Amino acid sequence: MSDPVDDSDLVARCRTGDQQAAQILFDRFVERLLTLARRRISQRLSSRVDAEDIVQSVFRTFFNRLKKDEFHIDEQDDLFKLLVRITVHKTLRQIAFHKAAKRDPSMETFQGEHSQDQLAQVLDEEPSPQTIVAFMDHLEHFMTQLRPEDRQILELRLQGYSTDEIATQLGLYDRKIRRVLERVRAMAENESSNQEEE
Repeated sequence: MSDPVDDSDLVARCRTGDQQAAQILFDRFVERLLTLARRRISQRLSSRVDAEDIVQSVFRTFFNRLKKDEFHIDEQDDLFKLLVRITVHKTLRQIAFHKAAKRDPSMETFQGEHSQDQLAQVLDEEPSPQTIVAFMDHLEHFMTQLRPEDRQILELRLQGYSTDEIATQLGLYDRKIRRVLERVRAMAENESSNQEEE
């Protein structure tokens, strides 16, 4: 069953400040975005990272930038894809913030200190829509190249779990988790080098 009002019509009305259209868009997508944000937040961070706050922030950013004509939404599913990418980005920023605020020096880093500094710098800046789309496309492409188990390990690691916790949760040896993360890191570095050469 199709929605009674087309997304593109609602977007056009929102650009002019139509509050009714904004409410319809919010109601149409809020539950799916909340589900997405909650899935990305690990259980250990759920008491500090609120999915509802993230989604409210997503819509504030979206409506503000829409009024400034910063988004170009052509296809019917472009709007939802854009909202998903903003949600994932804001969720990752919140996770990174809370992990940095309670940094455990005994936990190994996924990449070197220089890479962590670069990541922190990127997370401190409000990215352009193009940057969000490019980053999420690259991340999604990279994740599809991983085996299901490797992908699950990487997702847990990105959510802040230590290798010991991942091993316990998945019923694997800590040594295997470390090997997988080393292999994934090598793949990421190799892909990054190939892109720089192109």
